[in-house]
Amino acid sequence: MKTPIVRLHMTNPMTLKKIAVELTQNPRRFAAVAWTKRETVWARLHGMAKTLLRSYKHLPDRQGETTETVLPQGESAVRKVDDSMSTTHKCRPDPRIKDAAKRGELVVFVGAGVSRLCGTPDWRGFANQVVGELEKFGELSFLESEQLRGLGDPRRILSIALARAKEKKLDIDFNRILHPSTPEAIGRELYELLAELRPVFVTTNYDKWLDDEPLEELAVKAPKAKGSESEPVKLPEKRKKYYLPKHLSADRLVERGAVIHLHGTYTEPDSMVVSLRDYIGHYADKRVQDFLSEMFRNYTVLFVGYGLAELDILEYIVRSNETLRSNVQEVRHYILYACRSTDSVQTRFNESFFQEQCGVKVIPYCIDEKGYPELLEVFKSWKPELDVRDPTTLDQQIRLDGYVAKPDQQSALNLVQKKPELAAYFVNSLKDATWFEALDTAGFFRVEHSPAVKTIENEQGTMYQAERWPALCYLERIAPSIEDNLATRVADIVRAIDSDAQKRELNNWRTWRSLATIMSQLPLEVLTEEDIKMAKPWLCKIAKPWLCTRFETTLIGQELGKKLLPRLLDSVESAHWQKAMLLVDVLTTLRASEEK
Repeated sequence: MKTPIVRLHMTNPMTLKKIAVELTQNPRRFAAVAWTKRETVWARLHGMAKTLLRSYKHLPDRQGETTETVLPQGESAVRKVDDSMSTTHKCRPDPRIKDAAKRGELVVFVGAGVSRLCGTPDWRGFANQVVGELEKFGELSFLESEQLRGLGDPRRILSIALARAKEKKLDIDFNRILHPSTPEAIGRELYELLAELRPVFVTTNYDKWLDDEPLEELAVKAPKAKGSESEPVKLPEKRKKYYLPKHLSADRLVERGAVIHLHGTYTEPDSMVVSLRDYIGHYADKRVQDFLSEMFRNYTVLFVGYGLAELDILEYIVRSNETLRSNVQEVRHYILYACRSTDSVQTRFNESFFQEQCGVKVIPYCIDEKGYPELLEVFKSWKPELDVRDPTTLDQQIRLDGYVAKPDQQSALNLVQKKPELAAYFVNSLKDATWFEALDTAGFFRVEHSPAVKTIENEQGTMYQAERWPALCYLERIAPSIEDNLATRVADIVRAIDSDAQKRELNNWRTWRSLATIMSQLPLEVLTEEDIKMAKPWLCKIAKPWLCTRFETTLIGQELGKKLLPRLLDSVESAHWQKAMLLVDVLTTLRASEEK
């Protein structure tokens, strides 16, 4: 049935419209009104409507009729607000989150709220149980335990309790405290969902829930006959786990499925960041600072299981978001935020603050019906839309460029070690000798990497493909600028590669040319007569020097004749003139033709 229209005697026909608009706007300020308890709130709205009508100088004798007309409009408007809040648990992932997942740039930052769904205690519960351990060991009396728990601040309690445990050399059973014998089904299912997505995980939790692959039922099949052996139990497979500051290199962020325990892990109690002193020292560590800066500057971070007051790393988010220092407000990171429908106004304030001040978008989901386990429903609905992939080769190359530019040698070398297909791109991007020691230590110049000539058979006949060795190309670039011990080490590398190639008869003219180029540019003091003889043709019957290869040698001769020979002749030292004469002999000796 339609609401009857009450005709009002007003001089301005737009006045009623203004009243209705203002009346529908005011209730939004207290959208948490329980409309099912109509009698308790109707009087409040009725009084608000009368006050509003007086402000418009409406005729007193018609206020009742007008109030009965406009109040349903206000109720309807607030119901719409209330209904919208009740459906926020159906939130969809932001397009930027989906895009970051496809590009391998999504980091899921897991907080204590997720582990609590498995039965892990919250901060206060954790602190109280540690105190209980000390009480069991007889290190605290009942009164001391009670007084310590009464301090209120869990971090302060833990700082004191763990300091006492360390002083007395007591082993706290963190495994028992953090992990119930049987995890709650909801938390278990949520962690399995996260595991199936396989993004990079960063967590401030100490527990093990992220460290295992999806927790499958560990069932042992019954034996078929008496005495027969049952099939072995398949245990959960461990993911790669990093938990020390020395582990926190930028390349970890491209290692899909890796788990990075920012505050340490229960398996190594000394790694756990718990006390105030631990926090100060941990976040003052440059390795931690660089890792967080890289993550928040170049990746999209989704916070899960955190309250808005728990973001200890907020400072690093703000620092890394360069757009906050300009007029452009770019949303870079997201936080899934559990809220109640009665908190709608506060939620909007939080949304505004975090987006404008931190570049973090709050994604609220309503917990009115199921409570905090509603987070599981969120990820169930998100899973079909989150296509988490490995970073593309192009994305990884861009990361490498960033590491080289900083420079961040550890991150670059770690990434190349995990992705060998990036080695050539990486080495070719290096221009100076600052990387030599790191490359040498990592084995880039080892003789086993020396490429052979490939034989290719096709319709046109037999073809040969001589591959380049990028590590030697790097030595070519730095050879003119190195000296002393570094030059000596490079000369040793040249000799080792030559010796190995002779033994294995690799006969790769590209390798010979690189060795000739390197040797031609090294300081003359590090070269010996034997180094000159490495290219002497008359040694063909004993070995296969560079100029005696079956392939074209013109370029090798040009490197030695145009670069090394003039330097030897221009030297003021007679020993170098002797080497020059030997080199002339090498370059001018005729080679016998293999053709009959």
